[in-house]
Amino acid sequence: MASGNADTPHKAYIAASLFATQTGDIEARRKELRFTMHKKITCVSYKNFMDEFLPEAGSDSETRGEPSKTFLSSVAYHLRPRKKQLPPSKALARKQPPQNPFKGMEAASSERDMYTKITAALNAANPCVGYDFVPTPHKGDPSADTKQAVDCGMYPTDIAKTLKLRGKDSFGRMAWSWVEIAIECKMNNVNDDPFDENFESHEPNAENRRHVLGQVLSYAEYIFNHQQRTFQYMLLFLGDFARIVRIDRAGIFATEKFNYRKPYGGRVTEFLHRYGALSHVGRGHDMTAVRLDPKSNDAEEMRARVKDLGEDDYVGALFKKQLREDWPWWKLEVPDELTGQTRRYLVGKPHFQAPGVAGRATRGYVALEAEPTEGQTARFVYLKDAWRVVSDDIDKEGTVLQELHQHNVKFIPTLVCHGDIFGQRTQTQDVWPKYHKGKECPLKTHQHYRLVVEEVGKPLEEFANGHELVAAFLCCVKAHSQAYEHGIIHRDISAGNMLLWRDPNRGGWQGLLNDWELSKHLEQRQAEGRQPDRTGTWQFMSANALDDHAKPIDIQDELESCFHVLLYLAVRFLPHNIEDANVPRFLRDYFDDHLPHDDGFGCGLVKSRAMTEGRIRLAAYNKKEQGAPRYLRFYYPKDPDDSSPRRIHPLDGIIATLLSWFSAYYTLDRDDEGSTTSDDTGPNEESPTDSNRLSPVPLGTTTDPLSGETSNRKHEPIPQVPPETLKHLADNLSTHQPMIKLLLDTLTETRWPKSDRRLEDLRPKKWKLELDQVPKGSKAAKGSKISRDSKAPAKGSKVSSLSKASTGSKRSSRDAGNAEASPSTKRRKR
Repeated sequence: MASGNADTPHKAYIAASLFATQTGDIEARRKELRFTMHKKITCVSYKNFMDEFLPEAGSDSETRGEPSKTFLSSVAYHLRPRKKQLPPSKALARKQPPQNPFKGMEAASSERDMYTKITAALNAANPCVGYDFVPTPHKGDPSADTKQAVDCGMYPTDIAKTLKLRGKDSFGRMAWSWVEIAIECKMNNVNDDPFDENFESHEPNAENRRHVLGQVLSYAEYIFNHQQRTFQYMLLFLGDFARIVRIDRAGIFATEKFNYRKPYGGRVTEFLHRYGALSHVGRGHDMTAVRLDPKSNDAEEMRARVKDLGEDDYVGALFKKQLREDWPWWKLEVPDELTGQTRRYLVGKPHFQAPGVAGRATRGYVALEAEPTEGQTARFVYLKDAWRVVSDDIDKEGTVLQELHQHNVKFIPTLVCHGDIFGQRTQTQDVWPKYHKGKECPLKTHQHYRLVVEEVGKPLEEFANGHELVAAFLCCVKAHSQAYEHGIIHRDISAGNMLLWRDPNRGGWQGLLNDWELSKHLEQRQAEGRQPDRTGTWQFMSANALDDHAKPIDIQDELESCFHVLLYLAVRFLPHNIEDANVPRFLRDYFDDHLPHDDGFGCGLVKSRAMTEGRIRLAAYNKKEQGAPRYLRFYYPKDPDDSSPRRIHPLDGIIATLLSWFSAYYTLDRDDEGSTTSDDTGPNEESPTDSNRLSPVPLGTTTDPLSGETSNRKHEPIPQVPPETLKHLADNLSTHQPMIKLLLDTLTETRWPKSDRRLEDLRPKKWKLELDQVPKGSKAAKGSKISRDSKAPAKGSKVSSLSKASTGSKRSSRDAGNAEASPSTKRRKR
């Protein structure tokens, strides 16, 4: 097992998170990929690389990772040998000295020239029987969320023929789900090299080289996401030089840079020849995942199952949504540790896909039983696929669910089966110590793991109204409380892990606290962390956890994360006093924002200030005029023409009360006064009837928040509150019961509006933060002209740049003010 602190299984993504407000920023996502791969890259000699990962035929390492026959299904149709492809045994026997296919190749004059010449040379040499090399630099894969495309790739021969595009060049269309080996070409062997052995981390410092590393990682992420791979190889051509790269969920190994034209051109051929001689498992394919032929019986069964769905069949609707024809469908095997048997499930596109290359890479599927019990209809279940961290401190999620159910914990998923996939464990962390003598390995061991549960929930954001939101939220807090009472802490509270689930016996919707893979027993938590990784989902992590990367997650952090989830959904869907147009900016500032730290990023100012002040300022999000609301409030829905005073929403009291508790806690924590943390040896929960734990009037309000009536709330700065009052408020976070009582009392003792959910989600699907401080001008009305009174400057006189912009034929609409953009400007805009 690799060393290193397992208390921090992954680094939290910001831009790539499903909950990020600003989307589509490829560069930001690539920076995060680089950050999560920091200190996980090793460059070695070509010989050492080949000996470690692609040894010669006959070596004991040749079949490393080959699973037992118990876990193998029939070979997926895309991996079956083609007419031209030799079985691995015959290919091994056909060993021949490596040849240099680039020996007579003329030097490329551009990257475009490299695409054509390199793929032509490799196809002529045919080093990997049954595969062709195709340049795909420009046409993206239509199934991907962006139009990124790697320059070239090695594809199965029959697939390669379908990628060719009509036109004067021989370039093809990118297909992430079919590419066997990605190939990236760059002209400069120094400035475009994504690795740099001059630095201890083998990571580059130059900005352009860092950009290329992010590019390489982005392509690797796409291949992992579209395929079922345990690891992958990549070829980098850098001018006259090349590198061979191996990537798994633990890190990267790459060869030294070598001249592939001369004298080391045979190295590329030797690598591809050895690669072609390996079994499918040896090439990094997961043989417990069978890709389905679109015309197979299994594929037809999947279509038939959702052909005539009932109006209320939300689970069937979720499964149908995953059956995209441009995405591969799979039959996945799940070993059942409880019975020793293997179960099989049919899936389409993942319902959820965690970002990243290194790490757990969690995927979630709404799955259909492939082999139902005789006489019964195949049922839908939820299947989770992840590369879990192997650690004595972290139990398998299925084991945690078993334990929780033994303690009769409510509002959690019901385990069907779970188990590790035999032979599928990362290798990078095992090889790393050989090339870093005397150093502690920072890499974690990741084991491929699958889990199936009975319940298929839907996102909490699909709540019908505010009452249903808070009721489901209460269920999740209760689940967390009951687990904590039995010594287990969740450690990954997020809007994605709180679900709505309809109980078939009761008929109504309730909350379900999902995803216990990062949970820990309280006695297993370590006093401090060693690495700048952080458990959790960035948008919902506590301010303390974001700022202190070594801090163990405790009950106050978890309750704060619960608060952030509630606030996040309320601002998106319930009525409040933030101007609609500025809600995306608020969501970005509160939940996504981050400040640079020496070892990563820390909490943004808006969230941090809310936690310390006990109020959420709106000055930056509303009009700067007299009487504009200064602090966040939630209201009953109201007709725009209604001039009567707005009625305070019941949720407003919940938010205000919780903010007062957090503000008191952070003030005491900052001043180092009092003790407000729970005993690490185990929780000491109080009875829900102990109302003394709950402050009857929250700090900063003039009326009881449970009344739901209009109030003129006045916020007093927290430092002016007596210490004993601060401690009383902060103590409400030392157990779950005050929050449970607050939620329950507000749900049962207050009138809630029936239809308070907005029709429109105020978090747009596509939004980008505008950094330009100069507002863009509006277009002039059609037919408007510049005033005839404006006189042209006298001949020879100097004209200001502003005048030129206003009178020139190539002015932009923004610079021209009210003037209509010229035809040339309009063409440029398109």
